[in-house]
Amino acid sequence: MNLENKKQIATLLLAVALGLAAAVFTSDYVTKSINKQTTALAKNYDKKTEEIKKELALTQKALDQLAKNQKVLADRPAQVAAGGPERQMTPAGVLSARTPPGKRALTINVDTLSAVGGLLNPGDRVDIIADLQIPDSRDPKAEPDKVTSVLFQDVLVLAVGTNFQPVTTAEGYDARAKARSLQITLALDPEEASLITFSQKYGKMQLTLRPPSDEGVQNMEVASWDSLADFVLERQGTELIVPRSKARIQTDDTGKKETKDTEAFIQIFKGGKEQ
Repeated sequence: MNLENKKQIATLLLAVALGLAAAVFTSDYVTKSINKQTTALAKNYDKKTEEIKKELALTQKALDQLAKNQKVLADRPAQVAAGGPERQMTPAGVLSARTPPGKRALTINVDTLSAVGGLLNPGDRVDIIADLQIPDSRDPKAEPDKVTSVLFQDVLVLAVGTNFQPVTTAEGYDARAKARSLQITLALDPEEASLITFSQKYGKMQLTLRPPSDEGVQNMEVASWDSLADFVLERQGTELIVPRSKARIQTDDTGKKETKDTEAFIQIFKGGKEQ
């Protein structure tokens, strides 16, 4: 083997050695780079995992609070369906917890006879009739007109006096019957509460008891001689000649205006004959 061949073989071996060294160094660099990136990814993953865990914990806390709120709402007294049984209300001794949503508790004072003789109980439903004296805005000194009308229907009784529970003994009813008046707490919507407060200044309230199975409201006329005559004629076949409304008649024969009222009267006919 000549010298030239030996140089070529040495050069080749050196190139191979350098290639192997370069491969080793490259592999080591790549390995370190991968390890570094893997470590960074692991740290980032751990950080993200902790953040996700915190978010899940907060979400779970919010869900638990929502569940508690829903339970509180479920335990509150719901608006009772007409004719349906009233739910158990908690806490039992708090009037606000017994007042249905959208309603206001308002207490009115009525004489015992006007409160169904004292036989009303919490949980009953009533209609409210008013005997009103409507003043004449044109003549404050004139006698007010008297009107009887159903103001509200299907009103829930929350309490009688300070009792939230029904009376179940004869002695309890007897005690009420002997009282001159009773305080009845009703569940009314805000507008009804305002109107009944206004109406009490001009008249007397009377309550009529509804059966549990009776639901809904009816359109009713204001009670008057005309409505009474129509009712009696329809139901009994008896014709009532009702009092004429007072007419304001003005005369000026002497140059002075004078106001007179016509006289009211009532005449009864039955079977076409005057009674």
